[in-house]
Amino acid sequence: MNFPVFSDPQYISNRVNPQLFDYIEGFRNHLALLKNNKSFFLLKKAIIFLKALNKNNQTILFINTNPKLSFLTRKTAAQLMQPYSNEYWIPGLLTNWSQFQPSIQSFHYCEKYFHDFLTQKKMVFPKYLKQKKKLEGLGHLKSLPSALVLFQLDGNEAILKESRLLNIPVVVFTDCTKSTKNIDYLVPINSDSFPLVYFFCSLLCK
Repeated sequence: MNFPVFSDPQYISNRVNPQLFDYIEGFRNHLALLKNNKSFFLLKKAIIFLKALNKNNQTILFINTNPKLSFLTRKTAAQLMQPYSNEYWIPGLLTNWSQFQPSIQSFHYCEKYFHDFLTQKKMVFPKYLKQKKKLEGLGHLKSLPSALVLFQLDGNEAILKESRLLNIPVVVFTDCTKSTKNIDYLVPINSDSFPLVYFFCSLLCK
């Protein structure tokens, strides 16, 4: 497996969590450089894990809160026929799954029968659009997922707590400023870099 995207050093942060010192090659212009060989190993480990789950028809929930990655998240999940949560995470979705599941099913039932009608009539309902943003990617989520892919750790620590309570393994994209505690599959890259995230998704979909 070749990694042309990683041919140049990755500059990720000028602050490094002590737990991630082993992944740092050094600093240049006050920015930390990742060790390419260790980044490759962790990336391949995450890819192999997720591909095995997908091959065995296990559910992988993709979670993205960056609007710039919304299309890529949606396309990747659709290609793998997996659920996704784009831009808006519903707090307690996992730990209160039995309560949220009927709402998700009801939304997708209505979406199936009324979406074309609303589009044809050009009718706009703000509440419907808000719910659509939150729930449209969860149609394939019939039960609790077997794993999560969290494209951004910053601001989403509560999602990790939910996954820990339910013993759901997590693949996490993060820079070197965050703690690796409670992360099963760490991918230490610049999660704001579209080319790097695209590269990961393209490998996963092969």
